[in-house]
Amino acid sequence: MKMILKVIAAPFALVLALLTALCWFLFDLCAFFLTIASVIVAILGIGLFFTPTPLGGFVFLFLAFLLSPYGLQAVAGSLIGVLDDGKSALYRFLVS
Repeated sequence: MKMILKVIAAPFALVLALLTALCWFLFDLCAFFLTIASVIVAILGIGLFFTPTPLGGFVFLFLAFLLSPYGLQAVAGSLIGVLDDGKSALYRFLVS
């Protein structure tokens, strides 16, 4: 019975491995551009503090935080990490 489950799980392991690799590649590529965008938006936000309506500065700094490696990138990285952990658990099942 366990051998049948392993045969069924093998294609899922392959697909999960390819999906995880693709997600890490896209994450690294997007993280580079989002970090550059975060710096630009943060500079614009700081510049908006010297205008008559400094509320826009707070909004821009909040958007810069979301684009930074500590905002949405951290959430995406942890979700990809969970996907990678699932792949590792499936591999351990196939090897056992």
